[in-house]
Amino acid sequence: MASIRKLKEVTREELIQRAVDMRPMIAAKAAENEQNRRISQDIVDEVRARDFFRMLQPKKFGGLEFDGETTVRCVIEWASADTSTGWVCALGVVHQWLIAQFPLATQEEVWGEDPGAIACGSYAPAGNTVAVDGGYRVTGKFSFASGVDIADWALVGVFFPPEEDGGRPVPGFTIVPKSDYEIDDDWHVMGLTGTGSKTVVCRDVFVPAHRRVDFVDLTTGNSPGYQALQSNLYRYPLLSLVAYGIATPALGALNGAMEVFLDAMNGRETRGAVVLGGPKVKEFQAVQMRVGRAAANLRAARAMLFAQLEESRVKVMDRGEVLDVGDRLDNRITQAKLVELSVDGLDELFGAVGGQGINTSQHVQRAWRDVHAIAHHISFNWDAISSMYGQHQLGLPPQGQF
Repeated sequence: MASIRKLKEVTREELIQRAVDMRPMIAAKAAENEQNRRISQDIVDEVRARDFFRMLQPKKFGGLEFDGETTVRCVIEWASADTSTGWVCALGVVHQWLIAQFPLATQEEVWGEDPGAIACGSYAPAGNTVAVDGGYRVTGKFSFASGVDIADWALVGVFFPPEEDGGRPVPGFTIVPKSDYEIDDDWHVMGLTGTGSKTVVCRDVFVPAHRRVDFVDLTTGNSPGYQALQSNLYRYPLLSLVAYGIATPALGALNGAMEVFLDAMNGRETRGAVVLGGPKVKEFQAVQMRVGRAAANLRAARAMLFAQLEESRVKVMDRGEVLDVGDRLDNRITQAKLVELSVDGLDELFGAVGGQGINTSQHVQRAWRDVHAIAHHISFNWDAISSMYGQHQLGLPPQGQF
């Protein structure tokens, strides 16, 4: 096992400020990211150098073991400059937490030689996994692997073979090094274009038995990783932490678009105003109303997000509790609602941006496309999640992912 580089002492506030300081660089690369359909290697190198990928990594491997709030505050800053960057870097951070759920042997395999190693992920179980001596052989295509071009490993959802004859396959994750998979360059989309969410292809790849964590272990607060590390950070249910990594970029997109929109409105005149001496754009009541509604959505989403994060943090980090079904559903409805609020807010701004908004390089337009792409993620299907939440409120068993 390689020696672990000890990080310099850094506070949460200092790390968040580092994210703020990166915004000009990220914004300057946004168009390039979209054109190349992946985030710039320069950004990845900077995020790595500033230790962001270590936020949720175990201290045992040189990580910081910070909390969810620190993570999402950094993500909001990144996504304010470019949603795709916020999305990919957020997943790079939260996947460190997910690797820490695996048995210690897996963590040592991933981080032992390279403590800075990061992973992409494809969550929906797919492909074919068969048991062999010492482990499994995995064959399949695993889609939507955001950031696969920058990853050292790929987390993939699989169905492990039943433990008993006639039993049901067991859904879970395994993890594969980049030397063992191919990348299918199939990411041609209208939003989140810069995330490079291509497909991981495994062809009869052997994975040892220790590279396994079952989905059920990721909801009980007692995963193999938690048992080994004994840190409350690793007691969160999967979706009560990881899903914030892909919900929060929507809030960042709205925040950044609001800043760009307001800055552009200063002094902007319509063509009619130039010719006939009419009002400036910001003097139109319709524009004022749209800005007001977008700002209200931004405030509501922020308030809901941080209130829920704090509620969960107290229970998990301070008290060492395992979040129950109601707690988990509170997190899921919060994630879905902040995405919906962000979409509605950007719809308001995009409706007022004018003719310049048809240019694909225009910031508000790109953010608008990005949040609509986020809203199409299965984790934030508002009908499904609000129904699931309502079922629980009505005393019915909730049906869905939580």
